[in-house]
Amino acid sequence: MNNKGFIQRINKRELDAFKELYDRYYRTLVVYAANFIDDGDVGEDLVQEVIINIWEHRLSFSSYAAFTTYLYNAVRNASLNYLKHQGVTQKYMEYLSQTYSPVDEEAVNDEEIYRHLFKLIDELPPRCREIFLLHMEGKKNEEIAAMLQLSVETVKTQKKRAMAYIRDNLDKAVLLALAINGGKACFFEILNGC
Repeated sequence: MNNKGFIQRINKRELDAFKELYDRYYRTLVVYAANFIDDGDVGEDLVQEVIINIWEHRLSFSSYAAFTTYLYNAVRNASLNYLKHQGVTQKYMEYLSQTYSPVDEEAVNDEEIYRHLFKLIDELPPRCREIFLLHMEGKKNEEIAAMLQLSVETVKTQKKRAMAYIRDNLDKAVLLALAINGGKACFFEILNGC
């Protein structure tokens, strides 16, 4: 089938068109993602998420060229966002290892604490997570608002939601260990219900 018909079927969310999309582009997009990310499994996941996003958000395209441009840009952006998230996590873990003395090993294992914490952070809605990670980097509300083109009140609200979610879902013993360990300011905010 020609490209125009293919795009019309994609726009109508026809299942056979999405199978064709997968057959036509999946491998190529995974190879393209490998330009950014060394982990093939992550690249495959990102490409699948891009394809699922087209389906779930009922995206529609005016032309075949617009569609292919979207695919490559979406994979590129997803790859860069993945790397950015990995960089923030790694940077923060390095900061923690250089800044804080270890908690008594019998009481709590540091690695386990932060694994729980970052698992909860990863469960936050995307915008909320993005704002909270910027907050953890030490950015002020005004800076975050300017960077993300949001109001300062929206930033404050999203931070509070993130903190409440983490506080409600993180084991009390883990929160106590963070406090004993001299945890970063945002952890005290979580503990105190800021």
